[in-house]
Amino acid sequence: MSPTSTKDELRGRFTRWIVITAQNAQKNYLRIEDKRPKTVSIDEIDLPVTDTLMSEAGAISGSFDFAEQHLADAFRELPLMRRRILELLFVDELSPTEIAQKLHCSVQHVYNQRSLAIKRLRERLIKEREK
Repeated sequence: MSPTSTKDELRGRFTRWIVITAQNAQKNYLRIEDKRPKTVSIDEIDLPVTDTLMSEAGAISGSFDFAEQHLADAFRELPLMRRRILELLFVDELSPTEIAQKLHCSVQHVYNQRSLAIKRLRERLIKEREK
């Protein structure tokens, strides 16, 4: 065997190995992507314009006492997605799994947003109490 034919044979084996490796990597990537929850932009989600929690609780009519008014103000300052998750959890009494399906996000995202929202409300109420 001549040295050039050995190099061609090695190059051919390496080329075949690289092609198979790339195909397997692509298959693994697609398999992992299929398992991930699909994400949707917040603009694509149909969220009601009115604050259902505020209107149902009577915040608009002024029936809150002083402490409840602080809570309502703190709630209004939360980002829209966190407010919506709290509404679905505590007003509509949906499970985190149902909320995740409705908002097209993961269950862990619902838990994280709930935790962050409650933490923000608690911090705001403590700050108001110290004033």
